[in-house]
Amino acid sequence: MRFQISDLRPKNFNKKGFTLIELVIYSVLVLIVGVVAISIFLQIINLGESSRRTREELDNAGRSLDVIAQEVRHAKSVYTPTSVFFPTNPGQLSLETTRDLPTDENSTYVDFYVDDGGIYMKREGQAADLITSEKINVTDLEFTYLSSSNSNPSVKIKLTAEFKGLVAGFAKPVTLESTATLRSY
Repeated sequence: MRFQISDLRPKNFNKKGFTLIELVIYSVLVLIVGVVAISIFLQIINLGESSRRTREELDNAGRSLDVIAQEVRHAKSVYTPTSVFFPTNPGQLSLETTRDLPTDENSTYVDFYVDDGGIYMKREGQAADLITSEKINVTDLEFTYLSSSNSNPSVKIKLTAEFKGLVAGFAKPVTLESTATLRSY
């Protein structure tokens, strides 16, 4: 009597199963696909966060620029004894204005300056107001006084802001410039 290998197999032996090598190969493939998917997902999250920070920088810098420009447009004059102009950084702008006057006054003063990375607006007799978000760091604020004999004086405003707390090399500061002309009333 001769035995064959087929005789040693149980009668219910199914050839549809996986071998250990096949299981290892499939596991490695699933692991590679998972790592690639997670990597892409993390890149999408980082891109979204970077876009949000840039939007916040632009919004804050733009709003600050608008506030300063609006005050310049309504100012009576630029108060040069306390203003600090280009090339000094950070600069300071002092305006003589008739807006929001204290009681029994004909004019008042408003100052714009950088302190601890934020832009402040200080009206005479009032506390200073932070006009940028606490999340934003203003690294550059420059004022240039533009005056000519045949037109109203103007002030060129340049500011650079970046998101606070970013690792060096990942911060992308935004720089905005605007020019506002004093109106003659």
